Formats: sequence, structure tokens, C-alpha cells
Amino acid sequence: MSAEPTTAPAPAPHPGRPVDVSVVVPCFNVVGVVEEQLAALAAQDHDGAFEVVLADNGSTDGLADRVPAWAERYGLDLRCVDASAVRGVSHARNAGLRAARGELVAVCDADDVVVPGWLRALVEAARDADLVGGTMDVVTPNDAVRRQWRPGPTPGRLQTRFGFLPFAMGCNLAVRRDVALAVGGWDESYVAGGDDVDFSWRVQLAGYRIALAEGAVVRYRYRTDLRGTARQFRDYARNEARLLAQYREHGAAAPEGVFREDLTWLLRHCYHVLQGPGRRGRWVCRAARLYGREQGRRRYLRGA
Repeated sequence: MSAEPTTAPAPAPHPGRPVDVSVVVPCFNVVGVVEEQLAALAAQDHDGAFEVVLADNGSTDGLADRVPAWAERYGLDLRCVDASAVRGVSHARNAGLRAARGELVAVCDADDVVVPGWLRALVEAARDADLVGGTMDVVTPNDAVRRQWRPGPTPGRLQTRFGFLPFAMGCNLAVRRDVALAVGGWDESYVAGGDDVDFSWRVQLAGYRIALAEGAVVRYRYRTDLRGTARQFRDYARNEARLLAQYREHGAAAPEGVFREDLTWLLRHCYHVLQGPGRRGRWVCRAARLYGREQGRRRYLRGA
């Protein structure tokens, strides 16, 4: 009878040692999900030293108390920084940015999972760029119903808005620390969307370069409830109006007739609300987006 296979113990973390990359993970009450992400980070094949910084945005689930045990379990150079002064992911990213010891700062979310090779791909792309965006796998972690609610990003390229500059999604990027600090980090007044677009545009308008790291893949989890997903659509659309108002002078331009197209589609497909959860959710989310656009127009674009 053969012996049971054994696993070599993970190397002990080395707090305070020099690192060339800091991975910042904004956190808020993620004790039940973040370990899958930590295990994925521990499995990265980056040829160099990196640290993981959990930016705790006011968690009440005892996150900070668990960090020493997680560092030992996963063999990570892992620490937690207090990011509770202002609620929001932008403040958490900024707190992690300020605390980072690496020259390159990568960012991912606590409830997603990075694939093997994620960090290596970001680092390689950053050799010729100041800001790097990765790609998303929305199929593996999400069922078919939720994938009907919201379209996934177009693979193989960075996303754009208003026919303007590309942007790196906030849940999957790397940026040179000095560049991020030079542009003021993430704008904390953007809440529930638009923050990553604004950050990416400010970086590029300041003369820095952006690139795609196609091999830097994150398995991105959609929200599981329709109410929360619809709220996201509303908030994203409302903040897109703010982006348009803020960057119109630089060349951002809203496509003509988009409001009318959405309204026409909703009227023609109103029967979807009586069908299965996939089609019903798609209709509800599109209606929420239309509502958010109107809210944004009234708040940011009145008189435009």
C-alpha cells in the first residue's frame, strides 16, 4: 500500500522584506469568502517577492484578527491596514496604495479569484506601461441565469466609455505606485461605480501609458440577487453621466439616441417580466440602467 501523498509546507512569510509588487485587496466583511482569493494569490508563479495588503474598510467580522493565521496557513507576506476612515472601495484602495511597499501595486477584490499566472502577466505588461488592466472570466463563477442579467466584458481588449479612452477595471489592475500617487489615487467621491474609469482617464490624461495584460485573468463573481444587480446597473449609469460631464471637454461624447433605444427595447420586450428568471432579470437590469441614466442626466447634465 502506497504512502499518502504529502504536500511541502508553504514558505514562511517574511514581513518587512523588500518586495517589488504589492497586491492590495479592499475588504469589508469578507471573512467567509476571502480565503479562496488568498489561496489563489499564494499559488501565483511571479518570479519575485510580493506582499498582500488587506485594506479593511471597517469590517465587523473580525477580519484583522485572522490575518496572522492566514499568513501562516498560506505562506503569504500578508498584513492588514486600517481603511475605515471613509466607507467605500476607493478609500480602501488608497489606504492600501499608501501602505504598499512595492513599486508596482496590483489590485483585486476579496470575493473574486485570480487564476494562476495572474500576477506574472500583470508584471510583464507593466514593463512597457504605467497602468495595466487584466481580463475577466465571468463564465466559471456565475450560472447561466446571472450571465443573462448582465453582459460580460469584450475579451481581448480594454473597455472604453463614450468612444473615449480605455480603462482598467478596478478589480483587476496594476499601476506603478508613484504614478497612482502623482494623480491623487482614486477619487473617493465616486461611489458605486465610475471610480475605475475616472482613475484610468486621469492617468492617461497626465501622459502615462495604459496596456492590456490578457493573461491576467480574474474569475469575477456577479451578485447573486436581482435587486442588488439592478441597483448596480442604476448606480453605474448614474455615474456614467457624471463621467460624461467631467470629461466632455477632453473628448468624451455620449452616443446619440441611447436613451430612446433603451426605452424602445424595454417597451418591446416588456413580456420578459412574465418569463424565466434570466430574461426577467435582463429586463429589470436594463430598466434600472435607464432610470440611472435619467437620474444622472438630471443631476450632472441638465442644460447640456
